[in-house]
Amino acid sequence: MRYHIRFMNQNTEIFVERGTLAQACAGAGYPLNLVCGGKGTCGKCKIKVKRNGVLTEVLACREKVRQDEEVYLEENDYIHEGNVLTKSSLSGVGFCPSVRKVYQRKEELMPEHSGSFLACAGIPVMRKFAAFSADYDFEGCTFVYYEDRIIDVQEGNTVNVCYGAAVDIGTTTVVCYIYDLANNHLVTTKSGLNKQIIHGADVIARNAFARECPENLEELQRLIQETINGMLDEAMEENPQIRENLYHMVICGNSTMQHLFYGLNPANLGVRPFANITAEPVVSSAKEAGINIAPEGVVEFLPLLGGFVGADTAAVLLTLEEDEKKYIMVDLGTNGEIGVGNYDRFLIASTACGPALEGGNIACGMRGAAGAIEKISIDGDEVKLKVIGNTSPAGLCGSAVVDAVAELRKVGLIDETGLLLSAEKYEKTHPGSRLCERLREVGEYNMAFFFTDGENAVYLSQKDIRQIQLAKSSIYSGCMTLLAEYGMTPDDVDSLILAGAFGNYIDIDNALSIGMLPPVAREKILSVGNGAGKGIQALLLDSSFRRKLQKIRANSTHIELADNQNFMEQYIMNMNFR
Repeated sequence: MRYHIRFMNQNTEIFVERGTLAQACAGAGYPLNLVCGGKGTCGKCKIKVKRNGVLTEVLACREKVRQDEEVYLEENDYIHEGNVLTKSSLSGVGFCPSVRKVYQRKEELMPEHSGSFLACAGIPVMRKFAAFSADYDFEGCTFVYYEDRIIDVQEGNTVNVCYGAAVDIGTTTVVCYIYDLANNHLVTTKSGLNKQIIHGADVIARNAFARECPENLEELQRLIQETINGMLDEAMEENPQIRENLYHMVICGNSTMQHLFYGLNPANLGVRPFANITAEPVVSSAKEAGINIAPEGVVEFLPLLGGFVGADTAAVLLTLEEDEKKYIMVDLGTNGEIGVGNYDRFLIASTACGPALEGGNIACGMRGAAGAIEKISIDGDEVKLKVIGNTSPAGLCGSAVVDAVAELRKVGLIDETGLLLSAEKYEKTHPGSRLCERLREVGEYNMAFFFTDGENAVYLSQKDIRQIQLAKSSIYSGCMTLLAEYGMTPDDVDSLILAGAFGNYIDIDNALSIGMLPPVAREKILSVGNGAGKGIQALLLDSSFRRKLQKIRANSTHIELADNQNFMEQYIMNMNFR
């Protein structure tokens, strides 16, 4: 039976046969914020439906579609295209792509008597060439090479039409850079949400969903293919010749993203010994990978570095200079990856930040989209807010959450244990402060500080602060543990590199003040934006980066923090604020 679902505020309607209301919303193009992966525990997917003339609030992830529905979605109920970090300045990158085209005239191809035209070519290439060369008007053709191997052939001279793509698959967002490989320039950059997000905000939720049944795994694979293919379709609408001339795609992502992209059950990755199906680079045809480019084009997923430290970390490390300096690389996102050392020796690890740093697991948290508060400062009794899109505040994105904790700590509203003081307690030490008016409980034993009031008030609560303490201690302790394992102190570090969207937007001084980053001298800390995107672009454009990639793989040692006694001790010790 088909049910009629009408989205009244969006003037949209669809028909569904089964599933949850959350799935119906996603199918209509309004994905909800399923932080918990649809377990019904986070409460982020509450929406209003009208039944028997009465508006009722339901948890969409748990509400099965059993009848026609009228759904009343507000703008803040569903995920919009957020501020996706795409900028990644390229320097020190030559131009020697792995894919190139070579035109050969008929006269150059003509073999000696009783000879043959081609060597080391696959059957599809031989079939195409046989058809071309049999034509009476055949004058020549263009061979497409991946390194030294012929992967395709085109009729005529098409050497000036050759494209490649670099794709960074993040747990939350995906970025696709498309390059003209014949003329060495960036054609376009496409970005958006990873469609898998409807099945959980983090890799743990998606791993659990994938393991439930083969159909779930197939769905997650389909969703990431749809995400990438949708971006390619947008680019090809602007430039139709891209479709049949895009022959190389370089991809990076964390270990779970690699498994889900290829439809590999991630069960072994979720339990000890946290093993990947393969950590090797995976190279396939576009047809095998389900990517809508030239069917014989090459899709290349960078190698994993161990456990949950994936190809995205390898891509970021590719951007570091090959010198004697000692680096700490911290890629802050839904998952946190850390690398310490240099090309002679890297120690790498992953640490479970959780979604709190991207607005998840925070009562008023949201991603960096229009309406998100992205910057907070407190000057005396005045609270200053900067909102994305210069619109009414709708929630707190990750950078604002860090600001909020740091600013509340500076004015004494949060003590070193993370306790948010009540208005009565704060009044005793700060008599007459108007900040007291912003303090009140939201639920039992959950004090909150309100940045805005009204029907859609935005606040940070005691429970939110505890989530931040867990995340910040995880990052700090991971860095300090790897430094100790390497035989270094923060003073020995030449450069601390912050990569990823969260690392790009946070106030570094505030992150240092709450103990999120190790105490490295401020002038040594640099945000590089989308470091993973920069790394895969470099490899797409300059095949010499493969040598650097091989060196990273050979000289990297994975440290399992969950089994490290020093990390566990650090984690407990660093929970408090300074």
